[in-house]
Amino acid sequence: MKATPYVPARNANPGVRVVQLEDEAPIPSGFWNMAFVFWMATIFILFSRLFDVFLAGFYVPKAVLSLMVLFFLISGRPLFFLKTTGGKIALCFMVWAAFTVIFSVWKSASIQNYTDLLQSMFFFAVAAGLPMTVLDVRKTVSAFAFSGLCAALLSFHFGVDREGRMALAGGSYFDPNYFGMALAAAVPLLWQSAATAQSKVTRIFAWLGMPIIFLVLAKTGSRGAMLAFALMLLLLFVISSVKIKILLLFATAIGLVVLLATLPGYVRERYLTLFSSDSVAAESPADNNSSQDRDRLGGDIGSTEQRKRLLKESINLTLEHPIVGVGPGNFQTAVFNEATAAGMKHNEWMATHNSYTQISSETGFPGLFLVLCLIASSFRNVGVVLKGSSPNGEKPDPVAYATAMSLLLSLTVIVVCVFFLAVAYDFPIYVWAGLTIGLRRVYDQKKIAQDSSAEEPEPLVAARTAFVPAYAKIQDREPQPQTRLVSGRPVRFNRFR
Repeated sequence: MKATPYVPARNANPGVRVVQLEDEAPIPSGFWNMAFVFWMATIFILFSRLFDVFLAGFYVPKAVLSLMVLFFLISGRPLFFLKTTGGKIALCFMVWAAFTVIFSVWKSASIQNYTDLLQSMFFFAVAAGLPMTVLDVRKTVSAFAFSGLCAALLSFHFGVDREGRMALAGGSYFDPNYFGMALAAAVPLLWQSAATAQSKVTRIFAWLGMPIIFLVLAKTGSRGAMLAFALMLLLLFVISSVKIKILLLFATAIGLVVLLATLPGYVRERYLTLFSSDSVAAESPADNNSSQDRDRLGGDIGSTEQRKRLLKESINLTLEHPIVGVGPGNFQTAVFNEATAAGMKHNEWMATHNSYTQISSETGFPGLFLVLCLIASSFRNVGVVLKGSSPNGEKPDPVAYATAMSLLLSLTVIVVCVFFLAVAYDFPIYVWAGLTIGLRRVYDQKKIAQDSSAEEPEPLVAARTAFVPAYAKIQDREPQPQTRLVSGRPVRFNRFR
């Protein structure tokens, strides 16, 4: 009897080339999973500020942050942000800020503020480098959205009245303007979660949270946050379809009516000072505004004038120290030193109330240039993803498109709000920039994988190892018999003689 020849692996689909398949996305390690879990917890702590007003003495934020740092460092992704243009710009700004500390007018204050910047840059590195897929970025955005909603809900129990304005009882959100910025930035993120969530419970919860977060935002009385929110709506109106534009007009009209009916008279009048610098309090009838409200409105108008004066002082200080500035966190010290040297009495200790002039006066024009480049790069990142992932784009992706849209609107809120706040070394600017970098990085990786697979004209089938009998190996060198098809499958016929 003739030995049975070697029978190669049988392919179920004739004409299909057999290759070894590779996964599109890298397989996350256990360390990466733990880092991502603690990153979600850090976002909740960082953005909701829950532990500023609840269980403040238990050091929960420090414990969670320490674990997140540990697992992120051993996950193998701390330097992924350096593969992007925005990441290199952020690194340059961090190095330049360290250089300006050397020439600071008060090094102790500069070291403290530079430490805050290093922490913000670490959050930037996590947001930019930790995500592996578009879905990871979407989860991060949703975490920020529901953390903002949690902060709004906290105000119902832990809220305090700060001269007629809503704020939380302690921590960063004790400042109504900062609180307003956080809520305004969370609105488009929550909108995206409500529109794209797969779970009906999540969708209902997000849609119900929208009016709550907007009402608390209005009660903060933050003119900068409300202006940023209005500009965000204008941007959304410009880039949306006709149907969305009609819905926006309808929703805006209803929102204005509700706010006029529910907001206190002082808060309504405060928003009007955005459009007029006249003495609104003096023109308001006595029966509509109490004397306390009129005093507050007069203080608001004085605050506007004070901000203008501080803006001029920060610009003058920038022109006096154009290269290295006066050092991070030293605007107040430099103004005091100049007033003392001129023999003037100076009893104010006020920040710039403008993050851009804070950076220019404290780190010079090079620092301002790098931060503006980082912001421009962030807008470019979301623009590229929006264009490519749109229904008519090169690589349509509904999840990437919705995430990019929400980041575009939220980033607009941030860059407008920081014009009225001195938060140059705090996390909002850098984390939002990191989110845009992370989104574009994972989207580009997915696009490259799709492009490489599209170049292959034949479908890919996983290879299977054939069983080779020991007694048949000698036949490998002999010519193989012709292949015949039976029922569409290649079959080899062995003949016995």
